[in-house]
Amino acid sequence: MQKHALTSSGIGRFFARVSFAPIMRMNQRSAPPGPRDRATCRLRTSVILMALLAAGGCSTLRDPNVPEPIQALSEPEGGGAYELYRPSAYDRAKRWPLVVVCCGRGWLQSPNAEIRRWTSLAESSGFLVAAPKVDWPRSGFGSEEGGRDEAWRAGERHILGVVRHIQGAHNISDDRIFIYGWAEGALPALYVGLRNAEVFRGVAVAQPELDPAELGPLVGRVDRDQPLLVRYSVTDAITGKDARACAEWLQTHHGNFTDDRGTVREGVQQRVLDFFEYVVATRPWVHVRAFSISAERPLDVAFKARCSFAPSAYEWDFGDGATSLLSEPTHAFAERGVYRVQLTVTPPSGRPVTRAVAVTVPSPERAGG
Repeated sequence: MQKHALTSSGIGRFFARVSFAPIMRMNQRSAPPGPRDRATCRLRTSVILMALLAAGGCSTLRDPNVPEPIQALSEPEGGGAYELYRPSAYDRAKRWPLVVVCCGRGWLQSPNAEIRRWTSLAESSGFLVAAPKVDWPRSGFGSEEGGRDEAWRAGERHILGVVRHIQGAHNISDDRIFIYGWAEGALPALYVGLRNAEVFRGVAVAQPELDPAELGPLVGRVDRDQPLLVRYSVTDAITGKDARACAEWLQTHHGNFTDDRGTVREGVQQRVLDFFEYVVATRPWVHVRAFSISAERPLDVAFKARCSFAPSAYEWDFGDGATSLLSEPTHAFAERGVYRVQLTVTPPSGRPVTRAVAVTVPSPERAGG
């Protein structure tokens, strides 16, 4: 477990605030209402419910705290819906960070409610924020394990499809994509973020509401170099126990874990943004991928590395005594097995960065996959 002091970015703190004003005054009547009164009451009730639903999830309404509208979109791969805020200073000539916000159930954790907690920060700090709409089934709520697992994979495909859709339409910095989840949204953020370290440079969750047993599918899939923040309060009477159990599980299974205890009632988004900025400033991103060349040559493996900088030198150690100085080498292993492949890259300035991965030969992943 690693701890550090999160440095302030110097950006003013903005929090989404919702003020609820009375929308109908109920008057006392001395006589019972007639049919016309009841019909009027039903009409008013419908109008009120429609207004409440619109306030909770309709992205056609502007957020009064920011100049740009929240866009309601769908990714074309699976047709899943999501909401996107793009700051007014967006310039396609520049590369922009992206924060994906995972949601829970109910209108308080709807995509629109969650994205509005981030729009002011996105506007002032200069990043895009997206909130996919995902129906994420939970263990213990009557869902069969097989159906639940397939639903989780479908949710994962949707979130990754949202990222690709935004990348296709905007100039996104591939090495500054992050994922965050609060309360029930923590489970999809952890599941998708930790299973896709080649996409998400960092993962953050706040006051997670989940059973650590639900994290079982992540065992063996965690990239221990991927930065992870858990912000939680153990004094919360409702979710404090779940949050602490989740943090303990992640501390055991994740090597780059930041235990961040404190208030979760306000300022969480700024705290998470500080963490993401800290990661960009201090944690070089190097991700190694291995690909099988072809079915006819199962022991030949191609290697690629994605970095947050332009390396001036590469040094590969394939774990069988062979090495390479190429940026994208291909290596023929002598026999099947699991090899510890290590890459050391030299940035333009600073110390060399080393990453090690376990590569199964033959590799289950095909080149270009």
